[in-house]
Amino acid sequence: MKGVVRLPWSTVDGTPCYTVPAPDGHGTGAVGALADVWEAAQVLQARSVLGAARVWLAPGVRVDGGRLRAVFVRLVWSLVRMVKVAESRGQRLGRSDAGEAARVEMARVLLGHTEDLLVTGNAEVFQLRYVLARLVECLAAMVEIAEARGALLAAPDDGGAPDGDGARCGKGACG
Repeated sequence: MKGVVRLPWSTVDGTPCYTVPAPDGHGTGAVGALADVWEAAQVLQARSVLGAARVWLAPGVRVDGGRLRAVFVRLVWSLVRMVKVAESRGQRLGRSDAGEAARVEMARVLLGHTEDLLVTGNAEVFQLRYVLARLVECLAAMVEIAEARGALLAAPDDGGAPDGDGARCGKGACG
């Protein structure tokens, strides 16, 4: 369907959720506004998780394996959501940046590797520290991409006409 916009969340069974632009082609109404609020909340949470992780991973800070595993779970959780936000915003922009796409794919690959560590829990502290450092790098990159794409979506254009594929308005909230 033309103009369908993927939302940054999925159903319980992992099926993607979508919305369509309003009949006038401007915005996606309440669902689109909710997606914008959800995305903004995810960016704030990711920044908070990054700050905490950087404190725990700072040189000279001694942290036990249990604390590192807790940081690991929070980073993975946040990275999964930020990948969704970055992809959703990129799809709404209707453009593709090869560098951004490569960074998103690298985040997906890293998440695939971390799944095994989450399931088995068989990582030594030095291994966790290494993977955590990579997760921090990827999460910081996803926040950067999501914020850049969000700024492009929010930028005023030629008087409020639809931007990209018509999924959001250039000025203010869309309804």
